[in-house]
Amino acid sequence: MRKEQLLIPLVRQLAKRPALAEAMFRFDPWGNPFSEAMVIDPMTMAPAMRKTGPVYWHRLYQQWFITGYDEAREILASPHVGTANQVEVLLDVTPYTKLSPRSRAFFQNLMLLTDPPQHTRQRGLVNRAFTPRQVNRLESMITSMVDELLANIDLDGEVEVMEQFGFPLPAMVIAELFGFQRSDWRWLRETSATVAAMVDPFRSFEVDDIDRAVDGLYDRVLALAAARRAEPTDDLITGLALAEADGDRLSEDELVSVAGLILFAGHETTASMIGLSVMMLRERPDQLALLRTQPDLWPGAVEELLRFDPAVRTDPRTVLEDFEFGSHQFKKGQNIAVLPQMTNRDLRRFPDADELKVDREDPAPLTFGHGIHYCLGANLARAELRLSLPPLLNALDGHVVDPARITWRESIALRGPTRFPVAPAS
Repeated sequence: MRKEQLLIPLVRQLAKRPALAEAMFRFDPWGNPFSEAMVIDPMTMAPAMRKTGPVYWHRLYQQWFITGYDEAREILASPHVGTANQVEVLLDVTPYTKLSPRSRAFFQNLMLLTDPPQHTRQRGLVNRAFTPRQVNRLESMITSMVDELLANIDLDGEVEVMEQFGFPLPAMVIAELFGFQRSDWRWLRETSATVAAMVDPFRSFEVDDIDRAVDGLYDRVLALAAARRAEPTDDLITGLALAEADGDRLSEDELVSVAGLILFAGHETTASMIGLSVMMLRERPDQLALLRTQPDLWPGAVEELLRFDPAVRTDPRTVLEDFEFGSHQFKKGQNIAVLPQMTNRDLRRFPDADELKVDREDPAPLTFGHGIHYCLGANLARAELRLSLPPLLNALDGHVVDPARITWRESIALRGPTRFPVAPAS
């Protein structure tokens, strides 16, 4: 049995038992990763992490941690590391072992968790379909969706930012992108939230829920793909269904996994970034005022928001072969965790990295990753944030944020508010 198969169940128990976690991590230099303070703000650990250096082998976790910006770029682009091994390990751990054949195939074909040559082939086919033109055609529609959502919010009362805006908008955009019915956005949102549980191995999930969600994806995606092959339109599912290179096309399993990845990555992270961005700017009225007087700063401000408080907490890799990295010896089979919240705030790159500056030059965050696994939907996420945040912030101008009422996603993979109520100023 591999050590990961022993560690994963142990960490799950720690996540569920606060007292046990406190005792376990009492003497650890980084502290307790499952503490309430860490859920609210992962940068609570930053001072301790910075002391251990940009590349650190953590004995308790039995893995490497990368917290330096340059080091992270090098690791994420290295041919010596991969992601597929994580799937192999997880599928031998409960509850993954109980997943249906469809759910296992879905997981194994997620491009996020494949290595070359499989990844190279899949990415090439998907890039033929998911083009900048697909994003550009949505921009005016995103603006209309934002206006529609805001028009349905009663600004005279309390507003639930995530429920009424943050979660619906990305689901509506993805429905339009793929060519689903507008009424399918609620199903898309629910499916996204369910599938997201698969990528956080340290939180358990209900196998039946995953299997039902994956079955729904298979049924709807394959039915829509068949319809588009018969009558092509200008949507992403048409492009994916017809994408071909040298006679090669995506298999049915691959097609559903690509759709599921774009759904999950495009919904969960973008929704979280909407909530996080509102929070960041409401906490810094000087930066919000700067954006209102200089709206041309918004494209760069989106990059800075993505840098300062990313929705992705970890970008994991596995060492494929022994190699030397700086003064460190990485061994085949060892795990690596790149931490975007730390790499984005590397003080060697920006001495003022712990400050949010919407006019910062070239933030260049690693929130979307780097190398062959760079996020497929990065430009779509940027467009959604750039087009939604200004009107949303203007609409909420007369409302007050109460941090004590915000609830947070309990995950070491993803970060963001799950409930974010704001009330009218009295």
